[in-house]
Amino acid sequence: MAKLLPGGVRDLVALRGQHWRAQGVDLVSLAEGEVLDRLLKDPLSLRRPLLWLPDRLMPGYGAGIYRDLTRDPS
Repeated sequence: MAKLLPGGVRDLVALRGQHWRAQGVDLVSLAEGEVLDRLLKDPLSLRRPLLWLPDRLMPGYGAGIYRDLTRDPS
């Protein structure tokens, strides 16, 4: 899943979430494997929702994307 994102596994981290902030960890200083380990131990630090589109994965909420997807094409 992380391979579909430009920033890899780091794009899956909810940086503004209190669970991640409470850890006091600098995301840049961690290797990808360490980030993944932290997400596995604390899944509440995962950005949500995860929206799977035919051509990409969208982590987190984006009002514009949801609005465009639900717009009547006619």
